[in-house]
Amino acid sequence: MADVTEVTGGWTAAAFIVVFVLMSACAVYSLVATWLANRNQGTESAAGYATNVKTTEDFITARSKVDVWKMAFSLYASVLGSWVVTSPAIYSSYAGLLGLTAYAIACGAPLYVIAWCGGLARQADSEATSLPDFLLRRFGIRIYGEGSQGLFGLSWLKPGQLAATWSALVTLVVMGVTLLAEYATLGTLFRSFVGCSSGVAAIPTIFMALLTIGYTVMGGLYISILTDRIQAIVSFVLVVFLAIYLAADFDGETPTPLTDDQKGFNFYGHSALFTMPMSLVAATMYSEALWQRVWAAEDELALKKASVISCVFVILVVFFFGFVGFLGLWSGKVGWELDPNLYFFALFSESNSGILDSFAGLMALSCAAMLSEGAADSLQNGITATLSSTLLKGKPLSWTRALVLVVNIPLAIIGSTSWVNNVLNLFLMSNMISVACLFPLLCAVIPGDLAKTYLTEGAVLLGCVGGIVGSCIFGIDQTGNFSDGLDMTFMDNGYAWDYFLCAFLSSAGCTIVGVILSVAYKIFKNRGQLPSSNPEAESNNTADTANASPASDDIAL
Repeated sequence: MADVTEVTGGWTAAAFIVVFVLMSACAVYSLVATWLANRNQGTESAAGYATNVKTTEDFITARSKVDVWKMAFSLYASVLGSWVVTSPAIYSSYAGLLGLTAYAIACGAPLYVIAWCGGLARQADSEATSLPDFLLRRFGIRIYGEGSQGLFGLSWLKPGQLAATWSALVTLVVMGVTLLAEYATLGTLFRSFVGCSSGVAAIPTIFMALLTIGYTVMGGLYISILTDRIQAIVSFVLVVFLAIYLAADFDGETPTPLTDDQKGFNFYGHSALFTMPMSLVAATMYSEALWQRVWAAEDELALKKASVISCVFVILVVFFFGFVGFLGLWSGKVGWELDPNLYFFALFSESNSGILDSFAGLMALSCAAMLSEGAADSLQNGITATLSSTLLKGKPLSWTRALVLVVNIPLAIIGSTSWVNNVLNLFLMSNMISVACLFPLLCAVIPGDLAKTYLTEGAVLLGCVGGIVGSCIFGIDQTGNFSDGLDMTFMDNGYAWDYFLCAFLSSAGCTIVGVILSVAYKIFKNRGQLPSSNPEAESNNTADTANASPASDDIAL
């Protein structure tokens, strides 16, 4: 027994040393890049750019500064995280190969969706700094001008403000949950796989949070993108190593023929064909971490090329991690009694117990740490960008830098504890909310005067609220109980297709109703039966009809 303890203690020490060294190396790289920036003022080099990070806009957008390959690495590192070593394997255990395949494709494909939508957004407004800022300008400034009267006579409630605030809340939920999942997964791995106590397992999470917060505060988005390149390369090299090791050293029992459940020919596997693409497209569209990269790409073509490259690698990596866990269960080497978070790691454990006791297991843990660091700094930047472009709009850059600390430290503390165990359930809640708000956002980026005229702020808000309310009503109807219905809707439906379809259709239906009401309002207003909802805009339009666009009659119901 003493020998086992000694061996385990040795691997525990190795885990801390290797993970801390890798994380620190990325942080040092970012600090060196910042130092070089101070020596290359006025240059157009990557380092020289950081020297010009003197405004909040520079800090959160790095506008048009990132080429194809830097962007591809950054998208890869931003989308993946330590969740990828646990969630796909867990999901494949009950959704089968069909569900896993749908999951993997759905993780990568949304990158092209946001690149396409982001290209439309850049065409429509080249000066937006975040998703909430884009919506504020889409429904406010670009229609009514800077000095527009407040809605309903309220001077503080400008056109576009409600849509911007709502989108900010949804993006904060999505990114907050994802960042919390990153912190929680790393802590869980050190508790379950490395075998540390809860207090000791919190150390790597806090250490990673402090490192990423440190270089994020110094350099903003661009420094994060530079570190993404290193994190992406190291993590992918480790994935390749693990794949080769597994192919050469797999010693499980000969797998039996696949059952229908293992194939994914069951409710969860079939549900994945709809729920995974829908939920992950929605979560991607409401992630400011990815919208930041829309503004940072040097042009639309670079953004779309990078999205295709990163999409392919993300699909391959997610499928690999999920299939390894699936293979462990299929071959019998992994027992169902094992902690589900360790399905992937069991095949790299000499003792078959899901405990760190081999070099391959150490490399698997290191890969998770690199992926976690890459995702964490992107999410920290995204949360900061959302808040700084709404609550702190117009404030000095020092306020934004302070905000990085204020927001992220509490999340790191919560995530480092054992309070958060089921990462899939965390994602389910944010995915349901984002799916309920997806259709209005997709409509909002549609270019053209017709869309600007008839898709009002009121229609977007009605669609978002209707999607959430509709999905709640469906859950309550299914369970026959209010509290159970809400729990089933947001935390316990197992990614069932009917819940996601209900949320999306409710949202789409309410958005369409909002558009119809907008059309009806305009018809009555044009007949002189209704007053304008914005008298100042109306008088401006009357005084300058020659220069008015077809969208200048727009209202913000």
